[in-house]
Amino acid sequence: MVSHELLRLVAAGDEKSFRVLFDKYRSRFYAVALKMTVSDVIAEEMVQDIFIKIWQKKEELTHIENLDAYFFTTLYRQVYKHYKKLALDRKLLKLISESPRFHNITEETLLLRESERLINEAVAKLPLQQQKVFKLSRQDGFSREQIAEKLHISPHTVRNHLADATKFIRTYLDKAALVYMLMIFNSIGK
Repeated sequence: MVSHELLRLVAAGDEKSFRVLFDKYRSRFYAVALKMTVSDVIAEEMVQDIFIKIWQKKEELTHIENLDAYFFTTLYRQVYKHYKKLALDRKLLKLISESPRFHNITEETLLLRESERLINEAVAKLPLQQQKVFKLSRQDGFSREQIAEKLHISPHTVRNHLADATKFIRTYLDKAALVYMLMIFNSIGK
């Protein structure tokens, strides 16, 4: 069991205390990641990524009630993201291999990147609290209750922020698509 004093020291930025925390959990994380990924390279990368995230969010450590659950949830999310990316990569490779013309895939990839850019642009235009809620939900995978606890707001407020953010992003994307279509039609007419 990790003491609250150790967590307080890590949260305050004490690197020696962080090293103690690292030494305590590193091999456990590695063993679980290795078992789930069957790759020592990937498992090692995941462990490093997890500890980087823990250090980046060290201030939150003092608010965590069950450290093991928090750490292993972080690890499981990392593994989930790994397999999700792997599945997406495989799907993309399959599309490429089945495609009679490679440039169609290139166009789809460009459209995907442009969509991601537009979504990020829309998120950046959200009010700060909505941005935080949206990113914690969609990018970090936190539940409404976790977000509410983290931001010291009610789950109802989290739900409202998510609904408003999603509505704004959809509207933003619809407008961007309309502008894009008008540009295409204008270039065809010339």
